[in-house]
Amino acid sequence: MSTNPTWYDLLGVAPDATAEQIKAAWRDATDKFEPGSGTSQFRLFNEAADVLLDPAKRAAYDAELAGSTTLVEPTPAEAPTPPVDLPETDAEPAESAEPAEVTAPAEATEPTPGAEVVEPVEPPSDVEPAGTASTPGILGRLAAIPTLVLALLGVLTVAALVLAVVVGLRLHDRVEVFDAGPDATATAERAMTSVLSYDYRHMEADRDRAATFLTPSYRKQYLKSFNDLLTKGPDGSPGPAEKTKAVVTADVLDTAVVDAGRDRVRVLVFVNQTSVKGDGQPTAFQDRVVATMVRHGDGWLVDNIKSY
Repeated sequence: MSTNPTWYDLLGVAPDATAEQIKAAWRDATDKFEPGSGTSQFRLFNEAADVLLDPAKRAAYDAELAGSTTLVEPTPAEAPTPPVDLPETDAEPAESAEPAEVTAPAEATEPTPGAEVVEPVEPPSDVEPAGTASTPGILGRLAAIPTLVLALLGVLTVAALVLAVVVGLRLHDRVEVFDAGPDATATAERAMTSVLSYDYRHMEADRDRAATFLTPSYRKQYLKSFNDLLTKGPDGSPGPAEKTKAVVTADVLDTAVVDAGRDRVRVLVFVNQTSVKGDGQPTAFQDRVVATMVRHGDGWLVDNIKSY
């Protein structure tokens, strides 16, 4: 073992000193110097800390000490002396920065004279890494909305839906009413041509054809009146229509809707009736009737006829 002072001796620590003890000894040694004094001494302390705080360098250094390998002896001018006895120089000392603790192994190298050990500045422990700052998400923002506002939005939504349904139904009804008028009017025009006409030569056929345009209730009333024209006398004589050889035809001149609903429409019909009896001259009658039409399945039937 060499009798020359080691880096441990220079910092005043034992060979088995911990990194914290070495760092504390290095700080105590360098804090004694005032700016502008002890530059060479200051560098020696930094070199010692650079070797002893690096695990790889320290292991190599301890191996050298075990093999009686001596360090570069400090020159007498660089021997540690109290700060007050060192001559001042014009050069400014390097900043007292803490040597960095190296955790990763590195190649063992000899300490380089004049190298300074700089301890890295550790970030504050209370600083959150980027991207981890807590920010409120969509659910958090929704939870902040007052319950009253959500309830009001729900009520408005339901009201809008109800209004849309009501408006849709009304529009649907109006469309059906709009379509009901022309459809009922067309049926009324065909019905009046058959219902208000007959020919004594085929009375039963005319009756049956006209009955197809009538509702069941109005058909009973129509058939009673029409059958009176067919009824024969007590002695078996022909009925009134056959006896007078009457032929009545009806021509619809015009129609108009009096009022209309979804399932019921009243139609004003302008009719010219021409009656011929036997070999006599035709007699014309101008008539106006109101036919009450009711919806029956996909079509319309006559439920009543009133003459004016």
